[in-house]
Amino acid sequence: MTKTIKFNTGRQYTAEGQVIVATLHDDGVVTFFDHSRGIDGEFKLADVDKHFAQVFSDRTVMNAYDRNIYQSTNRSRTDSMYRDSCNAR
Repeated sequence: MTKTIKFNTGRQYTAEGQVIVATLHDDGVVTFFDHSRGIDGEFKLADVDKHFAQVFSDRTVMNAYDRNIYQSTNRSRTDSMYRDSCNAR
């Protein structure tokens, strides 16, 4: 079962702040899209610092994002940028 979260970091990249949508997939991969900056990526939840990887949350996503523990892939672009995709707004 996939789980999707949407959150705003409060960082002032746009007038709306920084809006990010992330999805945890059944295989343990997290895909995300930063709607404010146009950045997509994916990472394995198990690869993030163990303290944060205990649960899928905005803190976990931002830990991977800020530490650059992700990569842009075909999957993350597809999940993020197409209408009706899991990380589209």
